Amino acid sequence: MTLDDDIKRYRDKKIGVIMGGLSSEREISLRSGENVYNSLLKMGLSAVKIDAGRNLISDLANSHIDIAFNILHGKYGEDGAVQGILEYLNIPYTGSGILGSAIGMDKIITKKIFIQNGIPVPRFVCIDKSDPLRSIIAIRSEIGFPFILKPAREGSSIGIFLIKDETDYRAKIQNHMNKYPDSYAEKYITGKEITIGVAGADSKTIVLPILSPEPSNEFYDFEAKYTKGMTRFELPAKIDPETEDLVRVYCKKAFREMKLSGVARFDAIIDSSGSPFFLEVNTLPGMTETSDIPAMARAAGCYDELMIMILDSSIKQEL
Repeated sequence: MTLDDDIKRYRDKKIGVIMGGLSSEREISLRSGENVYNSLLKMGLSAVKIDAGRNLISDLANSHIDIAFNILHGKYGEDGAVQGILEYLNIPYTGSGILGSAIGMDKIITKKIFIQNGIPVPRFVCIDKSDPLRSIIAIRSEIGFPFILKPAREGSSIGIFLIKDETDYRAKIQNHMNKYPDSYAEKYITGKEITIGVAGADSKTIVLPILSPEPSNEFYDFEAKYTKGMTRFELPAKIDPETEDLVRVYCKKAFREMKLSGVARFDAIIDSSGSPFFLEVNTLPGMTETSDIPAMARAAGCYDELMIMILDSSIKQEL
């Protein structure tokens, strides 16, 4: 079957691109949605844009769409909430289902699943939300300084800080916890950052060319991720072939065990000894003009094929 045949399957479908939303990643989602919408039109498909606001349920019910192309990021859109609404309305949707979305949104639960499946992660300490200063003892003994402070349920590098010492921690932690009460400290590993895209469903998955971001900032933060010129990309990433094979095996295993579908992006770092450590997964990765997944797909010459694979995940949800 050719790509044209694959596209024809969706010619008579009205596709609603669900974008925007209510999370802190709203602006990124709008950019992602615009790119997806334009890509669908270029493929000759019928698409409409749906901004996921407070009236989303009625908007969806009145939209008469056949498929929801979910490109929301963060809370409500990536955590299983919108997925539940779509299932209630009996609208097939792209991406992971309720369970996979909820798991992937919580970085601490994701890490525990990684560990259970033999996938290496950096050492981490959950911050005590009732008394975050008390966590200094565990941080000092288990991971040390510097470390990365992260919210458990945010994406796009929002709320992530490099904490250099105990004084830095004391100065920032209370304000951070007021915004992100569920947070953790992760061992700071210096090495080569990589990001890996996996697309498909069940055992029928592909791994896109691995990308290595080289940010001009100290690490790959929000500014470096979404500002043109702030990051140089090595694509494909120059890593040892054995390490690359191992990373691909880990990603496929995690994709399957976490019940993911459509496309997901795994972030990892390779330390100075060549060992990979997985940081997190993004179950609805960005599709903006500077995002990693579109760059990987174009490098592999399979951007349109990727869009079809994502659309095909809606068939799985329908079943």
